[in-house]
Amino acid sequence: MGLNSAFALSLSHETVIPSELVQYVVPRFSLKTRIRFDPVESSGDIQLVTVRPETGAEVMKLVSGETVYITAAGGAVESSDYRAFVDWLVSEPGRATIAAFELDGQQIAIPTAADEAAPIEMVIVGNIDHGRELSRDHCRRCHKVDRADKYAGIDNAPSFHAMRTFDDWYIRFSTFYAVSPHKALISVEGSGIEKNRALITIAPIDLQMDDINDIVAFVHSLTPLDLGKPLQFNP
Repeated sequence: MGLNSAFALSLSHETVIPSELVQYVVPRFSLKTRIRFDPVESSGDIQLVTVRPETGAEVMKLVSGETVYITAAGGAVESSDYRAFVDWLVSEPGRATIAAFELDGQQIAIPTAADEAAPIEMVIVGNIDHGRELSRDHCRRCHKVDRADKYAGIDNAPSFHAMRTFDDWYIRFSTFYAVSPHKALISVEGSGIEKNRALITIAPIDLQMDDINDIVAFVHSLTPLDLGKPLQFNP
């Protein structure tokens, strides 16, 4: 499935991984992020497997002994939806969701500790120049995109350079269209998120997944803002 498809990525899991567990975890991720996946029996764009893949992350251990990894096939590895799912699975809410699931009163899986999860390789595939153009056209009304632009941004919106210092900047910029306030006016073809355009009261912003990759590439090229050392308090 191409990344510019209007449909959601597909998700499959090995039969040894209880389907009830997957059906418990995925909707809770979707409720949080409004990112959905289409379940398939095998060879999904996103796969939960028990054999360690070349790329991916460990996310849980089944009480039956198997280790479960998440990986992506083909171009899906570049999808912000896939990366958001991985990030959520190893986050505190995701780990709590995995740990909370029980089958016949018994815990089925133990989440992988966040510091033990295999890292996901960051893949930058976008066009920096186009990402800069998109950011100036659509983002400068709230965020300072160019530090030399004195009239861009509003006081309560951090600049791109400031957000570039965040540990999770990649996830933030890869999924910004799925969270408030952006989700109220931005439509991204290929994201799997459907909108009722009749409810959008201002001029909507229409993007494609390639545009998101371009914005991420542009932000990756920025020099993080020096925010200084953390405040120190005397005991």
